[in-house]
Amino acid sequence: MPLRTYIETTRRAGSAVVSGAGRLATLAGASAMAAGLFTDAATLPAILTTIAAGLGGAFLSPRLQLAHPMKKPIVSTIYLAPHTLLVSNLVTELAWDAREGRLVQGGVAALWTAGVWWLRPAQLAKRVAKWPDPVVETDDTEGDQAATGTEVEAAVELPDDPAGRWWALNAAKKGGVAEGTHVIDVRPIEDGRRVAVALGAIEPGEPVPDIKIKRLSALMNVPEQLLEVQAIPGYGAGFAMLLIGPKPEQGPAHDEDVWAEIGRSALPGVTLLEINEYDLSQEFTP
Repeated sequence: MPLRTYIETTRRAGSAVVSGAGRLATLAGASAMAAGLFTDAATLPAILTTIAAGLGGAFLSPRLQLAHPMKKPIVSTIYLAPHTLLVSNLVTELAWDAREGRLVQGGVAALWTAGVWWLRPAQLAKRVAKWPDPVVETDDTEGDQAATGTEVEAAVELPDDPAGRWWALNAAKKGGVAEGTHVIDVRPIEDGRRVAVALGAIEPGEPVPDIKIKRLSALMNVPEQLLEVQAIPGYGAGFAMLLIGPKPEQGPAHDEDVWAEIGRSALPGVTLLEINEYDLSQEFTP
C-alpha cells in the first residue's frame, strides 16, 4: 500500500473517533440534564465537567488556535455555544425547582439535544476555522490599487503631446491648479518671446476655473511675473489663454499723452499748445 493510502486511512479513522467522541459528549450532556430534572446529586459535577471540556477543547484544539484572528471569535463562539447552553440549563435546574421550571428545563434539554446532534457545533467551528482567511487590505495594498487606478486613467485620457501630457498629470489633476482643463494648442508668439497655451474645459458647458498664478508659478517653477492668464477674444468662459514669458515692453508714450497726464495730476488747467525741440548741449558747453 502506498504511504498516501496509509495517511488517508489514518485521517479517516481519526475523524471517525472524533465524531464518535462528539456524539458521546452530546448523549452525556443530554443524560446530565435529564438526571437533573429528578435529582441534584450529579448536576454540580456535570457543570464542572462541561466547563472543563469546553475550555479545554477550545484552547487545546490546534485548528481553533491557528484560526485567523478575525475568525477566531466566531469559531470560539460556535464551539462554546452548546457548552454554555448546557451549563445554563443545569444551573437553572439547581435554582428553579418548581414544576413549571422542570417543564421548561425538559423542553430546553430536548431542543439542545436535537440541535447539537444535528448541527454538530464542534465540527462546524473547525470547518469555519479551515475556510480561507479573509483578505485584509493594508496601506501598501491600497496604495498599489490607487496607483493602478491612476495609471489606467492616465493611459486612457492622457494626450500624446508632451505639453498636454504634463498639464494633464500635474495641473489638470483632481485638486490641481487647473482641474478639469486640457491643452488645446501651444504656439510661440511675439517673435518667440512668449508662448501662448490655449486651454479649454474638459466638460462641455463648464468654465475654465480661476487659475491662481502663485500656485501655477510654484508648480511650473517659473517666476510669477512671467505668467499671465487671459480670456480668448471671441470665445466664452470655457476657454482661456495662458501666456508664458516676459511681457512686451511698452513703447515710449507720445508727448501729448505725457502732458495730458501732467495736466491731470501736477499742473491742472495747463494745455499743451505747441511742442518745440531744442538742443541745449552747446549752451552747457564752456
